[in-house]
Amino acid sequence: MRVSADRGFSLVELLVVITIIGTLVALLLPAVQAARESGRRMQCGNQVKQLGLALHQYVQTHGVFPPGCIVTMGTAPAWRPWQEAKDSTKQAGLHGTSWLLLVLPFVEQQVIFAQWDFTKNVMSNAEIAQTDISTFYCSSRRWGIRLEDRLHLPNYGWPGGGNDYGGCIGSGNGWTNNSYRYFTTPEEDNPEEHWLHPTRRGIFLPNMSSRFFDIRDGTSNTIMIGELQRLVSPPSGVASVDSWAAGGVATLFTTNAEERNGIYQTGGMNNKFFESPGSEHPGGAQFGMADGSVQFLIESVDKQVFSYLGSMADGQMAQPP
Repeated sequence: MRVSADRGFSLVELLVVITIIGTLVALLLPAVQAARESGRRMQCGNQVKQLGLALHQYVQTHGVFPPGCIVTMGTAPAWRPWQEAKDSTKQAGLHGTSWLLLVLPFVEQQVIFAQWDFTKNVMSNAEIAQTDISTFYCSSRRWGIRLEDRLHLPNYGWPGGGNDYGGCIGSGNGWTNNSYRYFTTPEEDNPEEHWLHPTRRGIFLPNMSSRFFDIRDGTSNTIMIGELQRLVSPPSGVASVDSWAAGGVATLFTTNAEERNGIYQTGGMNNKFFESPGSEHPGGAQFGMADGSVQFLIESVDKQVFSYLGSMADGQMAQPP
């Protein structure tokens, strides 16, 4: 009588099975990642929608949009508000705060808003300003402050208080890059290309408030808010600054499509230029229009059309593609 023994897998059979499993995983992983990103992009769009609705409620309550930032050392929209926000000397009257601070009651953050001392700047309200607000983070990028983000907060030691969304200041040059004045010389800064020019202005203006009446190009044709780039080591050497509480470059962007001094090619999004918006979604970014709708605009959008969408009264009735 012959006794048969149980036969196991041979080495070749085991390798074949492992290869098949590896191939299936390789085929399924991109689909899983795409499904996850689709969910994160939808969540981000919902957060942009919430901010848009909060701004509409703010207008219903106050009759105007909140100012893009409040700054007492001048009205230049970029570096001065940031400097004023993180000034640690506690000078009386300093502010440097953002529009996001003012809409906190309309995004269910009344407790944080009630604790803020509006007679002082951001650094003087540091305990509150470093609070993480989950709806201010895009989950495709992060869930909170990463180690590399800390260099761009008002203080390196802050564990939170970051933000991935901003308001549109317009289609002009939003920043006085080399000067605290609005313009240096006509060769360096053409006033007709600056955000102060009437046809370049967006909804969010430093120390000033816009009205729906001012949006002459139509609310569905005007970008109100959108996602921000967060540049850790950009080629330009100019990094992003990061704080929901701070005004200026931390919470504002432009759709400017001008070449600046032959150095930066601006316009569009995700272009590694600190003025411009952007995201970590593949292929584009989420934007909230003034009518409350949310549009995912692709990176390949025509730069001139995108520029027109950022201003509220340029006479160009450009529509989101």
